[in-house]
Order: sequence, then C-alpha cells, then structure tokens
Amino acid sequence: MARPARPKAARHRPSSIDKLDKEVRELIGQLRMDHGWTIDEIRTRLLDMGQTVSRSALGRHVRTLEDMAAELRESQMMATALARETGNADQSQMLDLNSQLLQANMFKLMLATKDGEGIQLGAKDAKDFADALRSIALTRKTELDVIEKAEKRAAEKATKEAAEKATRAARAKGLSKETVESIRFAVLGSDT
Repeated sequence: MARPARPKAARHRPSSIDKLDKEVRELIGQLRMDHGWTIDEIRTRLLDMGQTVSRSALGRHVRTLEDMAAELRESQMMATALARETGNADQSQMLDLNSQLLQANMFKLMLATKDGEGIQLGAKDAKDFADALRSIALTRKTELDVIEKAEKRAAEKATKEAAEKATRAARAKGLSKETVESIRFAVLGSDT
C-alpha cells in the first residue's frame, strides 16, 4: 500500500528586516518602542540611512515588537501580582515559582509563530534558556542541601539537649550512675 505524500514543512525565510544589521534592527525597536515613531517615520529614517525595506515588512516587524512588548508587560504584571500574593513566601517557594514561569514561557515560545511559521531558537537562545533552567535547578538543590543540613544539626542539638535534661532529672531523683547512663544512651542512641 502506497504511503500518502507528507506535506513539506514550511521553511522560515528571513524577512528583509531580519537581514538588516543588528544595530539597524535595534534602532527600529528604539524608535518605535522608546520614541513612539510611526512606521512611515521609521521607514523614512531607514531610507535616509540607505536601507531599503518595504512598508509591509516593517509593519510586520513592528507588530512583532509590540506583541513581544505586550507579553513582557503581561509577564511583569503577573510577576508583580505573584510577588504581592506570595509576599511571605520563602525562598524555596519563590524558586519553584520562577522555575515554573520560565518553563511556561519557554513552552509558550516554542509554540509561538511568526508570520505563520514556527519561531526557531538560535543556538545561543536555546543555551541561555537551558542555562537559566539549570541555574534554578542547581540553586534549588543547594538550598535543599542547606535546609537538610540545618534540620540535621537542629535535630542533633535537640536530642543532646533532651539527653542532658533526662540525665539531670535522673540524677536529681537519685538514680544510680549506670541507670543515668542507660537513660542518656537511650535518648542519644549512642555514647556520644
């Protein structure tokens, strides 16, 4: 039985804006986001600089910038609300929360589309995401190790204090030295 032909995956073709130098793309973002320039004003500035871009490509690029800025504002509002909500949260809860937010945003980015095609992460972007997740995981592990050691020290201290109290009480009642040592051993679980 013949297999049906699989549709070819669409290849992402860089737009004319993507082909511009990084500095020029950053200038577009600054003019639009920081100074509120219109698409026509930005295009005129680019033409004055010797850059040729279509108005539609510039419009798509600016729309993408605005969408990203809106998502960033939404994330910041969410983080502020969560910080307010979890104002009394300990460091561990905040690490968990940050990890979940980072993973959710990474998943959202993987599902996002640009001009009807999936967004491709560059190697550096993917490495930065992975490094951020690894950093949070290592911080969480370190924190858990510190908590575990602190709890162990606190338990040992409490056990020694209980052994001392039991020993003092047994001596005060006039129990023999062997009985006092047996009580101390029973509380501590060893001769230490």
